[in-house]
Amino acid sequence: MRQLTSKQKKLIRKWFEESVKEAPYISKAEYDLKSADDLTVEQWDILKAINDTEILYQNINCFLDDLHEIELEKMLK
Repeated sequence: MRQLTSKQKKLIRKWFEESVKEAPYISKAEYDLKSADDLTVEQWDILKAINDTEILYQNINCFLDDLHEIELEKMLK
């Protein structure tokens, strides 16, 4: 399977939500987890152990972009 599994998505979403920090210049939150590069080695190894593919890096970045878009939409409402 070349796509992220539901277990991988659940973990990435959890880590994304845990990376929230209050941004002093806006009334909404900001996230430290912006791309696959921001994952720890341990997090990366967990995701690879679940389902390692040649496009895992790109899939993680796409999913994180989606999560950021969702948060932006909430902020603009």
